[in-house]
Amino acid sequence: MVSPWNLSLSLCEAHDTRGLKALPLNLPPASTIYGDAGYTDYQAEDEISETEQVSLEIMRKKNSLRSDEPYIAYIKQHLRHPIETLFSQITQRFPKSIHAVTMDGFLMKIAAFIIVHTLESAFIV
Repeated sequence: MVSPWNLSLSLCEAHDTRGLKALPLNLPPASTIYGDAGYTDYQAEDEISETEQVSLEIMRKKNSLRSDEPYIAYIKQHLRHPIETLFSQITQRFPKSIHAVTMDGFLMKIAAFIIVHTLESAFIV
């Protein structure tokens, strides 16, 4: 069974496509990945499409060389909106700085914020 969700954390100085390449893409053929405009890397899109047989649907910028039809742009925005909202809700819980001595400690704290948000969403109406 394939998990529908994967997570990859990268440094803020890293380009989004580095984070995409870090994801374990063990997805079934004909799967679709939705990404924001930061993932605009046509070569990476083509490589993933060819090697992984996965469709990479990116929110296009207005000046994109591969622009979308308006209805496709609407569908992409509609599918991404709940993800953006969820991420915003989780990051609102973050303090201004997260003190951690090790990377494992930092990741544990981030996981704790996600778990707390999940539990509160499930049990507090």
